[in-house]
Amino acid sequence: MRRNGGRWVLAALLLLALDWQLLHGGGAAGGAERVMHLLLLGLVGFSLACATGRRGVAVAVCAWWSAAWQWHLAFVPGHEIGLHVWLPEVLAAVPGAWWGARPVPLTTPAKPVSTVAVLSDFSR
Repeated sequence: MRRNGGRWVLAALLLLALDWQLLHGGGAAGGAERVMHLLLLGLVGFSLACATGRRGVAVAVCAWWSAAWQWHLAFVPGHEIGLHVWLPEVLAAVPGAWWGARPVPLTTPAKPVSTVAVLSDFSR
């Protein structure tokens, strides 16, 4: 876990709660709802990658979330489910996870190490 990882995990949980609310009819209908869902998954991927520093963990959690949502929709009449719906959701999390786990640049460059002379290196 990275520094301030707990805050990023909390942000991811809040984004998942917002996604849950959006998907249960709390948001716009149709294409706008789908775009917001994909954007939220990208943000979840970003926040989890910032929390853990690993892209794979972030994408795996987003894939699990999407699969759980697809399983839920299997029992709701009138909803389409399948790989063609699940795969774009997972792919939406990849850019966020990729950007969130980028290496943090150093604030100050490291000073070069000076060499130390050893007495046995000198000839008499």
